[in-house]
Amino acid sequence: MSPAIEIAADRRRKVLDALAQMRDGQLSEDVILRAVCETGRDTDRDTMRDDLAFLQHRHCVAIEKLPRHGGELWLVRLTDDGLRAAQGALIVAGVARRTAG
Repeated sequence: MSPAIEIAADRRRKVLDALAQMRDGQLSEDVILRAVCETGRDTDRDTMRDDLAFLQHRHCVAIEKLPRHGGELWLVRLTDDGLRAAQGALIVAGVARRTAG
């Protein structure tokens, strides 16, 4: 697997992990972006939106697009499959597997 694909898969894992830590499994894209960057995976809004769309296509998250000045804000909710993937009980192609530690 190429380094770029491994980095993307790891970023997506970090998205699921951040959502799984929330009681309601929901975060705005801004908070997710900050959480992923704080783990050492610097990224930008466009790349994050690509990752979120990827995860939605694989039924790991649901995205609600809310209007805001200058565009829209994505509110992201973890699905049951996304929670199972975050817990390591479901393998999702393109998402890094949970590692020990």
